Amino acid sequence: MRGEARKHSPASPLCHTDTTTSKDTMHTLSFTGERQLRYPAPDVARGAMLALIALANVPFWLAYFPETPQAGHTALEAMNGADQWWYLARTVLVDRRAYPLFSILFGFGMAIMASRTMERERRAAEDTFSAEEVAGWHPVQRQIVEENIERHVRRVAARLIRRRGLWMLVFGGVHALLFSGDIIGTYGLVAVVFAEIIVMKRAWPRVLVGSLVAALSLFGLWGRGFSMGGTPMVLEYHGPFTLTMFYPLTSLGNWLGATIATVLMSLVVPCVMIGVGLARWGVLQDPRGHGRVLACVTVGGLGVGVLGGLPFALMQLTWAFAGSAAWSYPLFHASGVLGACGWLALFALVGGGPREKLGSVCAFLSAIGRRSMTAYLSQTVLFILIFVVLGVAGVRSLGVAVSGLIALVVWALIGIGCVIAEALGSSRGPAEWALRWLVAKSARRRPLPAFLPVLAGQSGAPAEAAVTSSDAVTAAAAPCAESETPARGSVSEGE
Repeated sequence: MRGEARKHSPASPLCHTDTTTSKDTMHTLSFTGERQLRYPAPDVARGAMLALIALANVPFWLAYFPETPQAGHTALEAMNGADQWWYLARTVLVDRRAYPLFSILFGFGMAIMASRTMERERRAAEDTFSAEEVAGWHPVQRQIVEENIERHVRRVAARLIRRRGLWMLVFGGVHALLFSGDIIGTYGLVAVVFAEIIVMKRAWPRVLVGSLVAALSLFGLWGRGFSMGGTPMVLEYHGPFTLTMFYPLTSLGNWLGATIATVLMSLVVPCVMIGVGLARWGVLQDPRGHGRVLACVTVGGLGVGVLGGLPFALMQLTWAFAGSAAWSYPLFHASGVLGACGWLALFALVGGGPREKLGSVCAFLSAIGRRSMTAYLSQTVLFILIFVVLGVAGVRSLGVAVSGLIALVVWALIGIGCVIAEALGSSRGPAEWALRWLVAKSARRRPLPAFLPVLAGQSGAPAEAAVTSSDAVTAAAAPCAESETPARGSVSEGE
């Protein structure tokens, strides 16, 4: 059989191993290993992150209570001491710190998914050649084949990421019928637009794209901060709003515009690129080996996040004059990226290195993290149920501190549900299963391209003519470059 000799060879004689997927790293890509070893840090980080997401999103729902005060001094006067102190803590630790953490982990997941896909496709391509065939190649032919295989595997990985992103846009649109602040669609759009950048081996395109979007975002934030002046509590309240029969359509329309604006005018894209870089570095796969670095990032990142958010928080509470929001508001956002890195480093240290059995805290967080999309969508459902019940019971408004407690209760309830699902043997949540199935079913079956240029002995042409350029070979093979089957093209983010 063709390729049989290669399948039994201890090492591939054809292609070099991708520097982004070393042997040790590849074993850590599946956070639940074949020998029941667990690499829990990424899932622990996702699970803890969802608590921050719940705290950051709960103010959205306060606007639907009938006596919610208007933004500004009215909202500030309605806050008691506990509300103000909680607002201060939330501003410097959670707000504009949760979504960068979410973005970093999304980029990490996409990079891991791409690495695993490329490794499988690379092995499949190499297995089309026998060791005897490879031994008879001209060195230039060998180089051309290696280059063509690498182009092929990255093309397949990019298609997978883009297809996953398209389905995430669908999920986000459905979620937006209930919650216009949905972020799933934003990440889906990032995956669609920047799929090729994510799978690139070189780092400079990611640095360039991230820097350009960051500069555009900070310029826009400066403009919004300038327009704020010294108005307090502009971020806490957006209403009040009134629920109508047209709410789903209105919410969807708001989401469509916000999704595009978030990609262009926020720090989502730079943070996604940071996550891709972390996956290539391997720091989350091996927290013990990077313990000192993670400890420094924890202290430094959280410290900068607090200090960077403090001027804007104090101005919002009118506790101190911190100058113009034109500089404190962009600083609030920019420092949030470092704050998110601090949180991620802390959660990675909590998750620790690979082991057969997780402690109770890590097991709880990991169960949520393995079902992060399901947990995120469940937050919206529970918020709606709780606040509808409170509204029916006659509650006219809700304090900031109380809403924070409700958010933590919602997160804890979801966590309990995830633990129960884990105990019952379910490895993913319903949303993860649905996304995985849709991505796999929508894959197109394509034959493998012809990686090898025409041999001199077969064509009768001189050797110099037989060794054609890699660009020419790739161009000829491009129409049938994807060899993705549903089984190969459905790696979940949490794996």
